[in-house]
Amino acid sequence: MSNWRNLFAQRIYERGRDYYYRDKVKNLIIDEDDNFSAIVKGNRAYKVTGRYHNGKFSQLHCDCPYAQDNHRCKHMAAVLEAIDDDSANIEPQKSLGEVFQSAFPPNRLPVDPQSFLSKEVFPLRLIEHVFTNLDDVQIISEILIKAADAYFTIPGAKWNYSVAGRFKQYYFSVLVAFNREMIVDVQVDFIKTREGQQIAEMVALYYLLRYLDQHNIEENTNEAARQMLANFLDRDPDSQTIITANIGEYYDGGQYLYFRAGVPDHMYKFPNLTTLTNGIARGERLHLGKFFDQQITPENLDKDSKQWLDLIIKLSSTADLTRDGYYEASVKNELPLAGVIMDEVDQILKTGNTLYNRWKVPIKREERALKAAVSIKANGADDDPSRYLDVSIDLPADLIRGQAAYYHLDDHTWTAFTGIAPDKLDPVFPVTSDLVFGVDTMSEFYRYVLPKIQSMFSVEMPQDRDLSKFLPPLPTVVFLLDYHDEQIYCDLATEIDGKTQKIKKIDDLPQFLMQRVEQVLAKYFTKFNQTGTRAVLLVDEATNLLATGVNELQEIGITKATPAFNGLYKQPFTKVSVGISVDSGLLKLDFGDDQLTAKEIKQILRDFRPHKQYYQLGKKTLKMDEPSLTELVETLRKMGISSRDFTAEELKLPVYRALYLDDLLSHQEALNYRTTSELHQLVTDVKTPQKDFKVPANLHATLRPYQYDGVQWLITLMKYHFGGLLADEMGLGKTLQVITVLLSEQGNGQNLIVAPAAVIYNWQDEINKFAPDLKVTVLDGSKAERRKQFAQSTGRDIIITSYDAAKRDIDFYEGHPFNIEVIDEAQYIKNPQTAAAKTVKAINAKQRFALTGTPIENRLSELWSIFDYLMPGLLGSYQQFRKQYEGPIIKNQDEQAQDDLKHLVQPFMLRRLKQDVLNDLPMKNEQVFLTPMVGKQERLYQARAQRLIRQIQKQNDKEFQQNKLAVLAEITRLRELCCSPQLLDRGYSGPSGKIKATMNLIKDEMADNHKILLFSQFTSALAILKEKLANAGIKYFVIEGKTKKADRLQFVDKFNSYDQPAVFLISLKAGGTGLNLTSADVVIHFDPWWNIAAENQATDRAHRIGQKNNVTIYKMIAQNTIEEKIIEMQQKKAALANSILSGNELANAVINKETLLNILK
Repeated sequence: MSNWRNLFAQRIYERGRDYYYRDKVKNLIIDEDDNFSAIVKGNRAYKVTGRYHNGKFSQLHCDCPYAQDNHRCKHMAAVLEAIDDDSANIEPQKSLGEVFQSAFPPNRLPVDPQSFLSKEVFPLRLIEHVFTNLDDVQIISEILIKAADAYFTIPGAKWNYSVAGRFKQYYFSVLVAFNREMIVDVQVDFIKTREGQQIAEMVALYYLLRYLDQHNIEENTNEAARQMLANFLDRDPDSQTIITANIGEYYDGGQYLYFRAGVPDHMYKFPNLTTLTNGIARGERLHLGKFFDQQITPENLDKDSKQWLDLIIKLSSTADLTRDGYYEASVKNELPLAGVIMDEVDQILKTGNTLYNRWKVPIKREERALKAAVSIKANGADDDPSRYLDVSIDLPADLIRGQAAYYHLDDHTWTAFTGIAPDKLDPVFPVTSDLVFGVDTMSEFYRYVLPKIQSMFSVEMPQDRDLSKFLPPLPTVVFLLDYHDEQIYCDLATEIDGKTQKIKKIDDLPQFLMQRVEQVLAKYFTKFNQTGTRAVLLVDEATNLLATGVNELQEIGITKATPAFNGLYKQPFTKVSVGISVDSGLLKLDFGDDQLTAKEIKQILRDFRPHKQYYQLGKKTLKMDEPSLTELVETLRKMGISSRDFTAEELKLPVYRALYLDDLLSHQEALNYRTTSELHQLVTDVKTPQKDFKVPANLHATLRPYQYDGVQWLITLMKYHFGGLLADEMGLGKTLQVITVLLSEQGNGQNLIVAPAAVIYNWQDEINKFAPDLKVTVLDGSKAERRKQFAQSTGRDIIITSYDAAKRDIDFYEGHPFNIEVIDEAQYIKNPQTAAAKTVKAINAKQRFALTGTPIENRLSELWSIFDYLMPGLLGSYQQFRKQYEGPIIKNQDEQAQDDLKHLVQPFMLRRLKQDVLNDLPMKNEQVFLTPMVGKQERLYQARAQRLIRQIQKQNDKEFQQNKLAVLAEITRLRELCCSPQLLDRGYSGPSGKIKATMNLIKDEMADNHKILLFSQFTSALAILKEKLANAGIKYFVIEGKTKKADRLQFVDKFNSYDQPAVFLISLKAGGTGLNLTSADVVIHFDPWWNIAAENQATDRAHRIGQKNNVTIYKMIAQNTIEEKIIEMQQKKAALANSILSGNELANAVINKETLLNILK
């Protein structure tokens, strides 16, 4: 027995010996020069090297962190114990029965591995070599037959198992004769060396047990019968693929994850994850071996295999998963089991999936609470300069660290530990589970770190020692705080045993304190000289110091302050407040109270910074209530008000801002504000109008309840001179509600209605029907005629004109005041730069209203333009609107900006949906009718589409923008081709799938006695359909852009009064709005438009008040074309309007290069 144990401290030797007896020493090698090396598995695998000569050890080295400081570590002790043990010189042997007893769970095999293989003993070295490289085995043939059927029999055998294949450099053929109790005989061919024969025999016995695990050996179907079944039964050439996850073991004992793929009975380990996933992505057939040459697709994977494939795809995109931690362009199929890989696998195993051990046997997953106990031992006498504290943590052996949890893995069980996460344990024991604190560090550990450890773990303190005597005295840093001349000062001192002493420079502090003090002073003070001890800070910048910094100083040491500093530190908060009132038709905001003047508040707002608390106002330092100040600043920001807007002690704004301001203030918690009863009444009236409006007796209609509410809302807005947007869904009677208001205002001045040209006579007709006492003039015809009509309108109650006429007649309206100006279909002014928009905004009217069922068709700027007409300034300038709302909402999906905009406009916008207010309205059923492209039509479309795709792909973004109009024109031609090639070539005589399907649909619906509205944006398509209808003898009516305005109402009346099935062909733009066609109950949209709102408006010509039947809507869509993509875009654009009207998320409706390519493909 050598005396090498004296090289180690007793506790180190004992831990090393424990490691040896726990079989932690692996791969011990001693060469001919007496040099040795070994791997020791602790928390990690460490390599120990040295020399053993003539019974003495030298040149000891270990790569663990503890040994780097020339310490003798427990890993060295474990290896020396192994060498010193005489048994280590004898090559260990092991029974395969014992090996396989652990590899295959009980009761899985028809034999007992322990007794079945009890006589099969091999060197442990060869066992480990074979079973860590099983994936290198290539099986060529494998067969089991009854011994009685064999060419020759071996006495005592019931079955013969033959297997042939290759393992590394060995080609083998092995016959195993056996019965249920034992191996009778093993014969190995081709291999001459004893070691090679042993390897081949172990491989064969392993595959025999696998065969027994997977097959019923009492099964009597012979091979000929199996072949006959295969000939007659259909077999999927790409049979179901299986992907499994498996555990392998490195030479040093570390474990790794790898994957195998194949079909039942033939699984293959592939070398590279990236190669596999790339092949799958490209749809390639993957050749993994003789029995697997096929595609891998999700369809031919079971649930478990799909999970592993998803993980493979995820891991193959990660570049740093190699064992050595360096970058590789592709990921090998050997992933070390640690870190995030453990977490990923565990999440999959939790679903019930299977992981196989190195014997290809399933591993069971379990969860256990991780228990960790920290023990502290005091070593050495109280006055010994080499005394130390030994801190250790008791954890289960062989823990594997994930990112989310710790794990343990053996041949049968995968254990996920709960309770203590790695990020909680790592800061305490970053390198090893043993910590040693000497005289220089033990007091710092005890005072500053131990309390944190005690809050996380159970800590066993030494019971036999008085640590107050054992630990050296520890100075406490003292921060001396003072305030004068608008600056805060901090000097340093130390205190030991109650005695305080100033220090001259920071270097006089102990090392462990100096770094922490430097960091905290540099964090909170702007002037800090590290060679000195005084830190300085302007009081104007003291918010962080006074809010959190003093507490942080007290965590390091103690603070002592002068009365001047305490007066600042303990000063009560000063809150801001605002008074709100209505004065002479303006909203007035009064700042200042008994604590602060308006001038002081203005200065504070100018100097405001988030989280700042202290403000210097002349010689006065104020500690502001930061929440109330922040809420005031945020409220003013949302109102578009800055400190530059303050000109006196009050601020005056348009009174319509009162509703938004009230809404903002109602959500504030800290800000004090005062309102007047007059302002309160205004807000209440608009938000919940009183139902005190008396319907004029001479109104020839009965208002529905929701229509009465709409009229009351409009009347309330008029009371306070607010504009209003009536945005009810089409068909709810917006016209009647406005007529009622105009009738109630009869005698208060002349009113103006501006509407699309197609509906000006419809307005006249509705007024004459519901309010015949109102005198109406319609401006129509040439400009000379309109001038004469305008001149003769004196004394008339209402003038009706079109947008086109109004912009040409702007000179009529100069100096002519109106009582109420109403614009119908307000989306006509969605572009603020158009002459129509500029005209209606220039007309002088006391009150303005806008009507539309689609306030937002494509872009958010459309809403700005409408409100710029109603109440200029409500949404600011367009530049301000883009910066504050449109940009953040569209580009960044900013929900707060979207919510702010919604609350700003809601008081002045009323929108009701049919489904909410009309319980008696018939149902609306919508169907997408896919029509095939036929023959030459399809070829023409595909050729043109592919040419356009190539053209767009060649363009960069700048070229695309320059040629965008030409591209959009080409897309229009594609859409025309979807209808019929005749729209591009009148000489085309071939068929059109859509024309044919539409005519068949019309005939079917008319056979069931239905009247039909058919809308198209292409008048040339209407011309083709008109010809087809005439040839078929079908009654039809037509409204196109060229149809005179006066004639349109006559056609509508004739169609509604016609008592037989008929078709009304209508141009989408010419007749999509303002018409009442409730005698029809079938609507056909022959071609889709980008904007679904335009289609909905057209549909609502039939689905509106007065409709008695359910309405069916057909959308004729050419299959596999751009029209299908238009349907998708329609839904996205609908979300744009709903986001403001209903609060849903916005969608960006702008068409860019990528969007167009997606539409075309």
